[in-house]
Amino acid sequence: MKTDSKLAELAWYLIQCKPRSDQKALEHLERQGFECFLPRVIHHPATAGAAAKLNQSLFPGYIFLHMKAEGNWAKLRSTRGVNKVVSFCGKPCQIDDAIIQKLKDRHLEVAQKTTLEPGDRVHIGAGPLADMEAIFMAMDGEHRVMLLLRLLNRERPIKVPLSHLRSLPA
Repeated sequence: MKTDSKLAELAWYLIQCKPRSDQKALEHLERQGFECFLPRVIHHPATAGAAAKLNQSLFPGYIFLHMKAEGNWAKLRSTRGVNKVVSFCGKPCQIDDAIIQKLKDRHLEVAQKTTLEPGDRVHIGAGPLADMEAIFMAMDGEHRVMLLLRLLNRERPIKVPLSHLRSLPA
């Protein structure tokens, strides 16, 4: 985090949201023309009965905002869902552009890995078929996938829980 920098440049700042208002604050800030970034994490739960994908904020209660230091800070204070701008010694704390870029790159990488297309090679990481590779064919409901597994020199269709897929090789 930077506290001293050129005031005229655009910089990233950290905004604290009101409880459970990340999405609301994001929508209202973007409606006002601000560039925002809300990193999310997508994972597949291992428990039965849970949603197939959980899409949660990586930093619950916080949003990154891109603006000039001399911008209209009063506008932020009156935005729905926004609690305050994270500050040190009364000055809004700037976040280094490299940190935000790394978060964006990681966010894109995770989003790409969680999207399975027919024909993708997958690694089974749990269950009786652990450590075997297969080819993704299709989703079979919300919690199971249909895979093509090569066993005894034959390709056989199998169904496994989505949570058993541990990694997706590039």
